[in-house]
Amino acid sequence: MKKQDHAMLTDERHQIIRDRLAVEGRVLAGELAGRFGVSEDTVRRDLRELAKAGQCRRVYGGAVAAAPFAATPVGLRAGHAVEEKTRLARATVALLSRGQTLFIDSGSTNAAIARAIPRDIDLTVATNSLEIASVLSDHALVELIVLGGRFDRHLGACVGADTLAAVAQLGADLFVLGSCGLEASRGVTAFDSAEAEVKRAMAKNSAGIVIAVTNDKLATAAPYRVARPEAIRHLVVEKTAPAAILADFERQGAEIHLA
Repeated sequence: MKKQDHAMLTDERHQIIRDRLAVEGRVLAGELAGRFGVSEDTVRRDLRELAKAGQCRRVYGGAVAAAPFAATPVGLRAGHAVEEKTRLARATVALLSRGQTLFIDSGSTNAAIARAIPRDIDLTVATNSLEIASVLSDHALVELIVLGGRFDRHLGACVGADTLAAVAQLGADLFVLGSCGLEASRGVTAFDSAEAEVKRAMAKNSAGIVIAVTNDKLATAAPYRVARPEAIRHLVVEKTAPAAILADFERQGAEIHLA
């Protein structure tokens, strides 16, 4: 009977943790231990079990929500949160100035940003995304540079040595970075190592980083680090984004823009 009660309590703790992650995007082991009346070791065991099940990602001191949808192929993500991405795109292009050079990497939100670029603004855009290149191919005032290399259908982008070599030849005023995960302690992360490598190269060769994200990517983490949080110059988010999460990024120098 005691084992059954213990199992029930464990399930209850796991559900509370899942609920907290869904609402706030992160949990702290010490805070949960106090709430549950158990040791931090017990909470850390709970978090390990949830992480093993793919329901969160452990970080120092606690855990952040997983971002499972961001790991799906780019074609499947295109129909997700379309209205939200359209609003984010409009707010993002308002940050652009005539004559700038941009890196724009792959991602469904970045494709919406490319579609939202006004027809009367002259830019140079370098991209490894075939979709973004297609979107901008008939934009008369955009000088388009396609960063070739090995095409990954899952990512919808070119990656690998040839892509990295092409990125190394360029410098950009801004990098419009497609984020898989975004968390105040880890920064920007990605699910694919080759994709992360290209993102890091673009970030290195850019004067600033702009990220537009839907709420489901805030306070989430993927395995491969791309950029530290203090590297983000502009963070474009939904109006409903949690204020506490945004405050963490503001403290590290990001300018927050609500869409």
